[in-house]
Amino acid sequence: MRLYAKKKVLSWTQDFTIMNELDEVVYTAKGQHDLLGRRKLRILDRFGNELAFIKQRAAAFSTTMDVMINGNETMTIRKKMMSFRPTFLIEGEDWIVRGNFLNYEYVIEDGQGRTVAEISKQFFQWRDTFGIDIIDESANVAHVIAVVMAIHTDMQAGNTTAATSATF
Repeated sequence: MRLYAKKKVLSWTQDFTIMNELDEVVYTAKGQHDLLGRRKLRILDRFGNELAFIKQRAAAFSTTMDVMINGNETMTIRKKMMSFRPTFLIEGEDWIVRGNFLNYEYVIEDGQGRTVAEISKQFFQWRDTFGIDIIDESANVAHVIAVVMAIHTDMQAGNTTAATSATF
């Protein structure tokens, strides 16, 4: 399944429309900030029903985000710090995300090293646009989108360093 995430024009809160290959809006991501500057995202289906809610934890040393589905925490996204190239560990799905985050060229892999999804930047676009290729058809699409949006939010917050420019 191929999806395209496009940032809405003049969005201060990281709002995205997520479209399929027929340019139909199938999901939206709506961002917000709380009073402490922590980021929150809601992933909605085409009818406006909430599929996932992502909330950034207050953490001193690394990015940690919780993903809630139907009010229950289903995944925790943690940035692994002590490495040259940042990676994200997805607890609850046994996924690892690695690659070139600065250029939006990264993969989500399962615990056996199989590719779940590939994310790539669409260059020469007026606004942030990237493709999400979901390779593993058994993967929960809302979980994949939540991971991609959480990583984008982390990058926009300035938490991704120049070390991410190394290739995978």
